[in-house]
Amino acid sequence: MRTPSSSPDVAERRREAASWAARMRGPDAERLRLEFERWRAASPLNRKLYEDMQAISRETQRLGDSVVVREYHDNAQRRSTFARPGLALLAASVAGTILAGSAAYVFTHRHSAPPAMAATAPLVAPVGQIRTLRLADGTSVTLDADSEIAPSFDASTRFVRLVRGRARFDVAHDAARPFMVEAGNRVILDKGTVFDVAIGRDGVRVSLLRGAVEIHERSPAIHAAGRVMARLSPGQSFVDGNGTPDRPQVVASNGTDSWSNGTLSFDGAPLADVIADLNRYSTRKLRLADPKLANLRVTGVFKAVPIEGVAKALAVALKLRVASAANGDLILQH
Repeated sequence: MRTPSSSPDVAERRREAASWAARMRGPDAERLRLEFERWRAASPLNRKLYEDMQAISRETQRLGDSVVVREYHDNAQRRSTFARPGLALLAASVAGTILAGSAAYVFTHRHSAPPAMAATAPLVAPVGQIRTLRLADGTSVTLDADSEIAPSFDASTRFVRLVRGRARFDVAHDAARPFMVEAGNRVILDKGTVFDVAIGRDGVRVSLLRGAVEIHERSPAIHAAGRVMARLSPGQSFVDGNGTPDRPQVVASNGTDSWSNGTLSFDGAPLADVIADLNRYSTRKLRLADPKLANLRVTGVFKAVPIEGVAKALAVALKLRVASAANGDLILQH
């Protein structure tokens, strides 16, 4: 039976199916399996849409091409198109995300048996490398490419500042010393959890995978938290708005926690944000010829590398062209 494509409910289910397809290919698949099976068994539509996403993923792997979704906004109507370089339209009017698992990693993963790190030394993951480290207290930290943290532990407090980029914290329990992460104008207070913190163009984003966290305003006092702004449950994200008090939101994570295995997920993200994330993984940068292109919307789940393949896919999906700069960078232009 053909699945209707115009219903808002179906569009939302497609988004959920794509999010689950990404998560079930990630490192937390087994932990999430019970929740996933409950979602899939909740309705025949859920099962059908998930199978569709799996079929698309298998097809893109077979053809060896990166896939991207384009999403335009016209008079508040969202229109998504699936495109693949060198091929005709794959599927139309699908508001969810799609997967591309074909690109091989060219950046380095370092996840095995991390050594304990000093409590005060800055920790950096360079461009093109995702690092997993163990702090002096036993906390595991996964740093996204081109990211940096600065820990500061003492007898009463465990405090980490996210200098730039994105990090995942799997916090070691220590009832006597609270664990806090400062990012921009926010302080995240751990309640025994696994959570992501990222600093982007639009401020701070916190995504909770397990346990509980509180997001506070940053206090003028050193290593202290101010007013509580939000409390998260697993699967939720806190989305800041450049530190503006009336703009933060709590939303569903929608698969954005899959970055730790090199899979990037976007849901209606501005092209500028997509490019900023992609550039973490390559010394050859992707840039825009016209600043007006920055607000084109992209929804997709895809591998970050190779940058040339992703650039070509974005260009096809958004009806742009790719040019090469003298220094080897790639330029998206009209």
